[in-house]
Amino acid sequence: MLLKGQLVSQLCNLSNLVPLTVIKGASHEFIPLPQGENATTADFHSIRTKTESPAHFTSGFYKIEAGPARPAHYNFEETKYVLNGQIDVLDEATGITHHLVPGDFAFFHVGSKVKFSTKSSGFAFYAVTRPVRAPHPNLVGREEDKARL
Repeated sequence: MLLKGQLVSQLCNLSNLVPLTVIKGASHEFIPLPQGENATTADFHSIRTKTESPAHFTSGFYKIEAGPARPAHYNFEETKYVLNGQIDVLDEATGITHHLVPGDFAFFHVGSKVKFSTKSSGFAFYAVTRPVRAPHPNLVGREEDKARL
């Protein structure tokens, strides 16, 4: 049984809750490669964090198909989680090529220098500490007003 003070406290805490952001239908079929390119990023959500050290936090998808290697030099942190296919990552610091397949996770530190490639295709979810570069047009407008089950 709640006392009146406890009930008021719980109601006050509920008023501080923030609803989730949900992106409906954010999947690879909505992310075509740009004309003449074999890889693309698709930023779909970005916020300025409210943590003790505020930073931007952006997430999206990375898609690559066979073609030339795609160099990347990181001035932000990034995580990639492979969902489909294979993504090969040459770590220029070690000379090792990592063959990432579904279920594999990679973390790229500030200062990492890599080359992405694949012999077929690969698709990964990523989260980065940078602002959105350009929202992917096929994912714009897919946010629900409030999350619901």
